[in-house]
Amino acid sequence: MTTKIITILIGLTVLILGLNYGSPVEITFQPGHRIGVLVSAVIVGIIFFLLFRQSLKFEKIGLKFAGIGLTGIILLPYLWIGLWAVIPALFSDDYPMLEDTSEYTNQDGERIVGQFMELSGSLHHYQNRKILYDFENGIRISYLYPDKKINGTWTYHRFGFEEGFISKSDTTYTTEFKNGRVNK
Repeated sequence: MTTKIITILIGLTVLILGLNYGSPVEITFQPGHRIGVLVSAVIVGIIFFLLFRQSLKFEKIGLKFAGIGLTGIILLPYLWIGLWAVIPALFSDDYPMLEDTSEYTNQDGERIVGQFMELSGSLHHYQNRKILYDFENGIRISYLYPDKKINGTWTYHRFGFEEGFISKSDTTYTTEFKNGRVNK
């Protein structure tokens, strides 16, 4: 019984970390990105299947409902993410992808990439990812990084972006950030 509880807690921890930090492997080219999304979806689906199966093996009804309930609560945001990511990856010719729009580097060699994605006409998504390792072939190890954590002196480079949301000219400057904003 203790093994089942520990297995469920480890599985739920991995899934919660996935919600907070995103997939650790980032693929920035097609069709690799689609394949990565579908492989991630299969892995997450297998984890949920194993957690539900493990929860159903409990003999005590209270533990069974607790395991199923906690796993079900964590399943809800993953279902929502699946609607926005997996279905278009399978059926859409115009699959939206995050594009690098800016890059932050500091004196310690830390690198953060700002990304933008147009979901549809007026729906846009911005995010920052801290790069742990870049394989220089379009595959990176990274995680979601909140704006408010960008503090200190950073060199900021904005890439040209063709859709008009970001300046078309490349711009680089060094500035002091506090809570993700330029400290004036």
